[in-house]
Amino acid sequence: MFDPYTGLSIGGYDPVAYFVSGAAIPGLADYEEVYGDTYWHFATEANAAAFRAAPAVYIPGFGGYSMAAAARGVAQPGNPTLFAIHRNRLYLFATEDERQAFLADPDAMIAAAAAHWPEVLKLLAY
Repeated sequence: MFDPYTGLSIGGYDPVAYFVSGAAIPGLADYEEVYGDTYWHFATEANAAAFRAAPAVYIPGFGGYSMAAAARGVAQPGNPTLFAIHRNRLYLFATEDERQAFLADPDAMIAAAAAHWPEVLKLLAY
């Protein structure tokens, strides 16, 4: 999920910080990387370096779109402050209720989102 006006991915939040700090931490323009035609901001140079070394590890599942919405076949941006990490993968959600539903049965929601993801991608094509 990126902002088409700013080009920032996940609202400028540091994708590595979710893993190393367990928190949604805004990144800084001082530590900016371009990957996948979007801009990624990081809170520290160490986090930017970790991303450069293995971006696929840190990019949110389902492109940062709400996983619960994707499971329903809907393209809805995820809120970078509503997240969960499951099996070393970051997922974002639009609401706390969606996040709680995921935490109750993560594998079922991942499977549903994966099944609908090709449809969702067609909605996002522009």
